Amino acid sequence: MLEQLRHLVELQFLMDKKAGLIRSRDEAPLCIAELEGEFAQFESESLLKKTEYDNAVKTRRTLEHEVKDLESRLARSKTRSGEVKDNREYKAVLKEIKDLERSISSKEDQILNCMETIERLETEVKELAKEMEKRREKLVADKEQVNLQGLQVNDRLAKLEMLQGKVRAKLDEAIMKRYDFLLEKQGDIAIAAVQNGICQVCHLNIPPQKFIELQRDETIHACPHCQRFVYWAESEAYLNCEDEFPGI
Repeated sequence: MLEQLRHLVELQFLMDKKAGLIRSRDEAPLCIAELEGEFAQFESESLLKKTEYDNAVKTRRTLEHEVKDLESRLARSKTRSGEVKDNREYKAVLKEIKDLERSISSKEDQILNCMETIERLETEVKELAKEMEKRREKLVADKEQVNLQGLQVNDRLAKLEMLQGKVRAKLDEAIMKRYDFLLEKQGDIAIAAVQNGICQVCHLNIPPQKFIELQRDETIHACPHCQRFVYWAESEAYLNCEDEFPGI
């Protein structure tokens, strides 16, 4: 095993861990916004149902007022029917009475249907109110959890940076300079595994002779295509670098 190459692999492992944690931290506001959006959507649906219930109650009251008005008119018409002397006028009053009675009957049927709707909506509104309270409590708890995880991420990032510093101190200065150059040039990936003769970052074939030399593990090699440091992925010497950093 090449000790310097082992340290490079360890550094890349720590870099990958750090990048994953930073993504997690940066995604936290999006996660909270998604949670709030889901709650707002449910709240909007609940408010629409409450509005539907309120409108049904208003409709019932309007119908009841209309029935009272019709009943008053009906009472007056019945009184007038006993007072008229003219046969033609009497028939007109009788027709008016029948029309009023039909209108009252129709309105009362509407009131019954409205009452059934109100009863159904009242139950739904109550259930939605209970569910919304549960969701509000869950939203608060979930946001607290996301924020707590963000604080934990910051602690872990600090630990990773400390470990990176320790590993960097073990590297030769020339290798460290090359590593930093590659990090800046190649998007935070300075060392790549080679598997089945293929660089696992740029995905291009390593020349057969170079791959054989890489497997011998006698010197540090670079990918001829992307110029990153490379190591043989199946070498036991580099398989378990994470074991050096338990608990991260």
